[in-house]
Amino acid sequence: MAGKPNNKYSPEFKKEAVEKYLSGELGGLTISARKLGLRSKEQLRQWSILYREDPELLKHDGRGKSSAKDGVRKGRPKKVNVDELDKDEQIEYLKMENAILKKAKALRKNYGGH
Repeated sequence: MAGKPNNKYSPEFKKEAVEKYLSGELGGLTISARKLGLRSKEQLRQWSILYREDPELLKHDGRGKSSAKDGVRKGRPKKVNVDELDKDEQIEYLKMENAILKKAKALRKNYGGH
């Protein structure tokens, strides 16, 4: 799926973008996002939520990191390069992977798959 590349925006840009949007200078959410060259209005919406909570939160890049206080990671799991792990980590990773594959195979068998 080809889409627009992810951009990393400076905290200053985020703050300025939110302030312009909240002031009504650029128009509504969709128009403001378009005028600012953002991928979607959701970026601006999320920045606005953070800004209202505490403008300092715009300084943190939360991509791929947990924002939950309980430390539970959200989003897509990090890809693992098995070759970069030490031997014990490789063994643990491969055991985990094998257990997942066994469960998937059992589920397919139980639900009429091959």
